[in-house]
Parts: sequence; C-alpha cells; structure tokens
Amino acid sequence: MKDDWGMWLSNTYQTDFGGSKYLAFLELAPRTKNDNGEFSQIIVRPLLGYKLTDKLQFWLGYTWQGEYGKDTDFDLATNDFMQQVQWIDNWTPQLNFQYRFRLEERFFADEDTAFRMRHRFRFVYTLPETKTYLIAADELFVYFNSFNSGRLAHSVQPGINQNRSYVGVGYKITPKINIDTGYQFQFVNNFGAPDGANHIWLTNFNINF
Repeated sequence: MKDDWGMWLSNTYQTDFGGSKYLAFLELAPRTKNDNGEFSQIIVRPLLGYKLTDKLQFWLGYTWQGEYGKDTDFDLATNDFMQQVQWIDNWTPQLNFQYRFRLEERFFADEDTAFRMRHRFRFVYTLPETKTYLIAADELFVYFNSFNSGRLAHSVQPGINQNRSYVGVGYKITPKINIDTGYQFQFVNNFGAPDGANHIWLTNFNINF
C-alpha cells in the first residue's frame, strides 16, 4: 500500500433563490499530493437542484476534474455528468443527518466512459448553546464497468473504487456561513497495483444565500 498526504480545500456556494424550491450549487476545490509538495487537481462542480420536500432534493450537474501534471498540464482532465438524490433530516435539535446518492458518467481524456456510483452518510452535531459543531462523514465509490487496457485499467474495474472517511470540527460564523476542518482518510482500491492510503487535511468553507 502506498501512503501519501495532502491538503484539500473545498469552497461551496448554494442558494435557494430566496426560499424557492429551486436550488443552485457551485464547488471549487483545489487539492495537493506527494506529501503536500505538489498541486494535484482542482474540482469545478456546478449543479442545479429541486426540493421535492423539505427533506428530499434532486440534483443534476457537471464536474470538471482538472488533473494536473507537469508534463501534461490539464490535458488529462475528466468531465463528469452526474445525477444526485439527497436526504437531509434533523434527528434532534442538535443532530443533523444527510444521505447522498450520486451517479456519475465519467468521460476521461483518450479513454472510454466509466460509470460510478457514490454513497455518502454525514452527521453534524451542534454543541448545545454554541456555534461549534462536530462533523463525521463516510463516502463509498463503486464502479460498474471496467477498462481492460490503458492508463486507468488499474483503477476502473467493477467494484469498490475508493472510500473516504472524515471527522472534523466546525464553526457557524453566521447563520449562512460556516467552516469546518479535520482529517480525512482516503482508501483507493487499485487492481494490479499498490492500493492508496491518502491522509488528507480537509477544510470546507460553505456559503448559503
């Protein structure tokens, strides 16, 4: 297994257009690798959504995953189309639960199209009478199809692709702005190559308006 560590910074912006059922979302997320010594990629993810109920949301969107290399620049960027269902529920006044299911059609540079699903469970517990909260999340990635040759044959195979587990602490700066930071462990399942164990310091900065 190959160990690495890096830093991820996720900036998200979400609106319901003044209380409507329609939603819009944008994520901008630069990331590093190789013991935080090298820029790895940047995520640009716009989505449009609809609130079917106060708890159930449907989303459609696109992800540009800019894979950076010194020799290739961003030539190997991935373009994903995605469909998403999200359930958000306050179990208690302090405990919020979220489940997200996402389907992705992944268009790689000079490769075939891959199909992947993602399951994420997320818990947020607000400490009583404070603006501080604790957060824990886990997300499983599963591919449906395989690449039998090419540069991605070791990673695009049916079954588990990766798993991300995150624990952190956050603070509500205002009712619409919050930030959380913590440790994320990313396990990457490779076929015919060493698996990856990535230790990531993750910071999320979120604005709702």
